[in-house]
Amino acid sequence: MKISIIGGGSTYTPELMEGLIKYSKELDIDLVVLLDIPEASEKFETVSELCDRMLEKSGRPFKLLWTYDEKKALWDADFVIQQFRPGGLDGRIRDEKIPLKYGLIGQETTGVGGFASALRAFPIVEKYINLIECVAPNAFVINFTNPSGMMSEFILNYLGYEKAIGLCNVPINIVNAIAEKFKVSRDKVFLKYYGLNHLSWVEKVEVDGIDETDKVLEEVYKPENIPSEGLDAEILKSLRMILNPYMRYYYMTPEMFEEEIKAEKSEGTRGEVVKKLEKELLEIYSNKELKEKPVQLSKRGGALYSTAAVELIRDLHIGNRGIHILNVKNNGAISNLPGDYVLEIPVLVKKSGTASIYLGEAAKLTIGLIHTIKNFERLTIEAHIESSREKALQALLTHPLGPRGKQAKQLLDEIIEANKKWITIS
Repeated sequence: MKISIIGGGSTYTPELMEGLIKYSKELDIDLVVLLDIPEASEKFETVSELCDRMLEKSGRPFKLLWTYDEKKALWDADFVIQQFRPGGLDGRIRDEKIPLKYGLIGQETTGVGGFASALRAFPIVEKYINLIECVAPNAFVINFTNPSGMMSEFILNYLGYEKAIGLCNVPINIVNAIAEKFKVSRDKVFLKYYGLNHLSWVEKVEVDGIDETDKVLEEVYKPENIPSEGLDAEILKSLRMILNPYMRYYYMTPEMFEEEIKAEKSEGTRGEVVKKLEKELLEIYSNKELKEKPVQLSKRGGALYSTAAVELIRDLHIGNRGIHILNVKNNGAISNLPGDYVLEIPVLVKKSGTASIYLGEAAKLTIGLIHTIKNFERLTIEAHIESSREKALQALLTHPLGPRGKQAKQLLDEIIEANKKWITIS
């Protein structure tokens, strides 16, 4: 098996390498290739050399290469993992800071920040998918590039590459927390989980086939589990749902905005904090004596990222028929949403790909927001494809966390100016 990793210079890569080493025999891995761009050469070399030392310590169960040659990296790959960040962390920081100037949420995947990030990513994703179709047409593409849901929508419904799957570590962390509470393995937990990436709800929890929703919600409702800046207890109880943590941006917009403003004035935006952490990590990675993933990587976020990716690859390769929560086409799983919507839902993973699991209807409180954000995603994608300023404005005005009135034009102008190196809109 050949696994190619686009964005191999990510500071997350050693965690992924740890998982690949752990499962190397089960996956029958022959070769892992890391790919990045020359502009990131210093970081890429540092990360790649650490991964090579990790492999050496483990007895070299497979071969590792790192390269800037896209064709060589992707040629005849069985799996391609996309985890690149167009514009780097400086791009993320701009995505966070520009909206704050307009009194709007500044977050890398949600609202205006997600809009700008997506526009930078689309041309690069399209380039790689076109190349994969030529040099590795049977490869599964596993996408971590943010915003993951919108990238999956773009690849599956607009580029038409059917063997693409969007992955996020939020669902596996929710499953893991419930499994730990009930002292069972993750495969004993099944969730009626649905929505979009970073816009999702859990309506029902089954543990070993038994409905444990009420028990889990009782735990969620305990005062010590409701953060002081969180949702009012009565409102939380009225929802009767476990919420994706990113739902705070929708249900607590003023509080989250204030939190972001305070953070920007003190330690900096999350992107600025991560940039400092990344600098520290790269210094640690450059130690030639280091031959394992350092504990400091946990501060970077992304818990269970490697587990989610490697277990998905394992089940696609072996055909374990495991259940994973992924970004894929609905295909009838949620009966009151269109079949072609790319949703974040539990699916059965087989050798041939994924199969839908019927979940019934989505609750009324979720439907409106799902439709709205899906239309925002599609308008953003069409703005890129058509190089349409008009569609870009429509997308911004559609999003509930987006700008209003003349603000939309000014904001779009600033986003275009800040990202003109990457985006197709002028």
